[in-house]
Amino acid sequence: MTDNDVVVTGKELAAYIGCRPSYIVELKRNGRLVQAEGGKGYLKSASLALYEQTRDPARAGVAARHAEARGAALAGEGSDDQDDADEPQTSDAKRKAKALADKAETDAQMAQIELAEKLGELLPRADVEQAISEAGTGLRVALERIPDTLAPQLAAATDEAKVRQLLWDELMHALEEVSRGFRAATSAGDIHTGQDK
Repeated sequence: MTDNDVVVTGKELAAYIGCRPSYIVELKRNGRLVQAEGGKGYLKSASLALYEQTRDPARAGVAARHAEARGAALAGEGSDDQDDADEPQTSDAKRKAKALADKAETDAQMAQIELAEKLGELLPRADVEQAISEAGTGLRVALERIPDTLAPQLAAATDEAKVRQLLWDELMHALEEVSRGFRAATSAGDIHTGQDK
């Protein structure tokens, strides 16, 4: 401890380190900070030095990534002459940083969407809804047509195997119509996106 070391509050020390005030409480519990005499506040230089000495080297990459995301240097990097760098960010600066981060995330998501559209992995919603609607309608019509188509044949059939075969054939026909509708919608989607099968 030096006589000319400045006493700072936990909130001020959190701003110097670049963390939340609640983390200062954890650092105090772990003995990684130097308290001022009387237990009120912390010695700035001694606490920062002890914090740096007890830092886990395995977490240096995480700290660097978080500092980069905040747009600030890590504690202990840079000169001590820069008092402005030691000041915490204002709420306007925090809002601006958050807005920039949100914009960057949105831009990245839009780029992914555009790439997926160009690769043909993404189709317009209206086209997909129309294809599903047409296929569902086709299946319903085919299923509703089964009793009218099969009733005379089933009434005349006495062999259970023949009845099963008739039902199976008609259901397979209905399912094939649905599959054909989906294939047609897929090929129309490929034409829409400029791809050939």
